[in-house]
Amino acid sequence: MRSTLLAFLATSVLGVCALFSAQPPNESIKVRFRLLDADSGKAMPGIVRVLANDNGKPQPLPGLFDRLKGVEKKGDTAGWYVVGGDGAASTLPRGKYRVEALSGLETALAVVEVELGAKPEAEIELKLPFLFRSEKLGLSAGNTHLHLMKLTLAEADEYLKQIPRADGLQLLFVSHLERHKDDETYITNRYQDSDLKKFEGAGILFGNGQEHRHNFEAYGQGYGHVMFLNLKQLVKPVSLGPGITGAGFDDRALQPGIEEARQQGSTIIWCHNTSGYEATAHALAGRLDALNVFDGSRTGTFEERYYRLLNVGLRLPISTGTDWFIYDFSRVYAKAAAPLSVPSWLAAVKAGRCMATNGPLLTLTVDGQEIGETLNLDQPRTVKIAATGIGRKDFQQLQLVHNGKVVKTQPAAEKEGGYSAKLEHELRIDEPGWLAVRIDTANRNEFDLPLYAHSSPIYLDLAGKRAFNAEAARLLLKALEEARAAIRAKGKFSAPEAGHKILLIYEQAAKELTRRINERGGP
Repeated sequence: MRSTLLAFLATSVLGVCALFSAQPPNESIKVRFRLLDADSGKAMPGIVRVLANDNGKPQPLPGLFDRLKGVEKKGDTAGWYVVGGDGAASTLPRGKYRVEALSGLETALAVVEVELGAKPEAEIELKLPFLFRSEKLGLSAGNTHLHLMKLTLAEADEYLKQIPRADGLQLLFVSHLERHKDDETYITNRYQDSDLKKFEGAGILFGNGQEHRHNFEAYGQGYGHVMFLNLKQLVKPVSLGPGITGAGFDDRALQPGIEEARQQGSTIIWCHNTSGYEATAHALAGRLDALNVFDGSRTGTFEERYYRLLNVGLRLPISTGTDWFIYDFSRVYAKAAAPLSVPSWLAAVKAGRCMATNGPLLTLTVDGQEIGETLNLDQPRTVKIAATGIGRKDFQQLQLVHNGKVVKTQPAAEKEGGYSAKLEHELRIDEPGWLAVRIDTANRNEFDLPLYAHSSPIYLDLAGKRAFNAEAARLLLKALEEARAAIRAKGKFSAPEAGHKILLIYEQAAKELTRRINERGGP
């Protein structure tokens, strides 16, 4: 009986083994991804995502670098991985998939449907059609503001090697920031210029940056945040005030640090659009080279600060970065002199030959003058304006902005895997001012972030005069007074004289604005 039972069990085990051996094995398929320029057939870097056909869920791709490493991923933003210029290998279970790929902002989304099953290995090629080629326009893409945290040095190295190239950036500024205790995890603070050089090559340059800042509390408002690019050495103290340093007083303004950075030949860019009380004073004094918008957050609007500064006659280019991680496709396209270098690119930004975007590329000419240039008019007359926008996502409307007001709108239309708009307009100019183009949309990009794009202005001088709008000046005066009130309420000073010295910066700016209002008057 016992021997019969053993024989039956042995036979059953053999039968089960035979049954399983007869089934298709469930091991993963080795997959190699290659991205190709659809026109030339040349291999190129980019990002890829694989979605399961049965449920649409993004699939993990072991061995590939996570494009959104360090960033909270939600919904449709998950599943993007970097594919280098020589391709990338991973594994996937057998099944049917939708594979998507793109490169930076300049290509359309490429899609292929694949079925993995019959062979143990597979190669997936995706041909990426270009919507525009920035280099043909003499433009180079740069990110002015990047920190990384809570990564190992090896992870940070891979981040800087892989993601900027996959995004089609040509320049990246890695920034130093100090914050009490938290900065122990700020891995990018460890990089010296010599360390950054090892990431260069294949069309990308690296530069240094320092975020010089003051907060009354750990986060939120304070004197402001300003970026110093291409420094010879750090400006110290890097951060100011007990809100961020954990000790001391609010005695020191940003101004001394700005002046020291300028003496080093650094480019000075105000961060975070409308954040920070000192911005207006330094812009009016000519200490700022550009204004970063939406670097890390959608703080404020263009109208709240940028347009007001332009409307009192300032020449202030628009710029941007991404702050913590390259969480977005945000960049500055600048028309730099060849050969491209960190100084030549920064010179282009300072000259205003640039635009900021996380979506479409914008162009603008006024009577043949390009972005950043000045059209000098002897007398009132009509000018001819041409503008374009082109991008992967539907940006809905291309808008022409004159002295802060939208004067012409052109809807975006679907075209060749993307969206484009072409605007032509004639405008009577009877006062000094400026013209720029932007988009207006509620749509979002592949990382579920709001689309934006805005050019730097073309300036319109009339009879030798720049723009000056008294109402814009009065609103800036109001902002200066609100800043003084906040400083009086929140400032922690070592002595009354220290507080008075800080407030003097705002009083001098207000005095100069008042003088100009009285001198120019008008609307």
